[in-house]
Amino acid sequence: MNSNKFFSVSRFYLLLRNDLLINYKKYLLTIVGGFILGFIFMRMYMPSYIYSSTTYKFDASRYRDLFSMCLVGLGAFVGSGFSELSSKIKTSNYLLMPASTFEKFLCQFVLRVLAGTVIFLAIFWIDVHLARIAALRHIEYSNGQLAGPEKYSFIEKFHYSMFLIKNNYPIVKNWRLFEGIGMILIIFSSGMFLFSVKIFFRKLGLIKTGIALVAAIFLIVFLMVGVSYLFYPETKGFNVANIGYFLSNGYINEEIFLYSIAYLAPLFLLPLGYFKLKEKQL
Repeated sequence: MNSNKFFSVSRFYLLLRNDLLINYKKYLLTIVGGFILGFIFMRMYMPSYIYSSTTYKFDASRYRDLFSMCLVGLGAFVGSGFSELSSKIKTSNYLLMPASTFEKFLCQFVLRVLAGTVIFLAIFWIDVHLARIAALRHIEYSNGQLAGPEKYSFIEKFHYSMFLIKNNYPIVKNWRLFEGIGMILIIFSSGMFLFSVKIFFRKLGLIKTGIALVAAIFLIVFLMVGVSYLFYPETKGFNVANIGYFLSNGYINEEIFLYSIAYLAPLFLLPLGYFKLKEKQL
């Protein structure tokens, strides 16, 4: 096999450049729109009042929740790739472009996944700091009086190292390496599902892919319920029998199951998208 037919640096560069020249306005509007909407959402999510009767703080756990919700926007961007496959005419023109299937797949991966993730992390960092500044300027006590200097400890300053903390009650506990990589891969696998399965659909691809992702999650739940009924006949309704137990390495068997899916899913999802695109090319 001629390697030049599979991948050429110069050809890939031209393909990447061509995509940016055609879609740069759309990308810029997406970045600006994400920046504005992200700031508005974060500002609304942050507290506006300090209640002296509560120990509530906007801490690392709140920032994790906020980050998880914002990941939906990144998922929508990642799942919007291969927009040229939305109609027969666009698909024909796209498939006739002088580039290999691997280069076309890699081009979208670089733009949507790699560049999209880097820009998302930058926008989230900027937005969350701006939203904190805006919230602290107007935060009040429950009686309507502007809060004093203690407001700065009420909403902690954000930094990405917060995500290294698994929980902080009753003591601070960090993610172990296996767990941390597993959580990253769970997010990555979800994105790769949106990225790759989107190729199977033509119209309303992102919506259909999102429905397929929800269906896959429910399928796993139904599988677990079925296993519970099989081995634990006393199971009622959709309650999954609690069969968790600690292993010798300190992990729960259910955690190992989820992390195993996270570690293996990208090995399946990426080739799935590539070969589906190759099938269209043929």
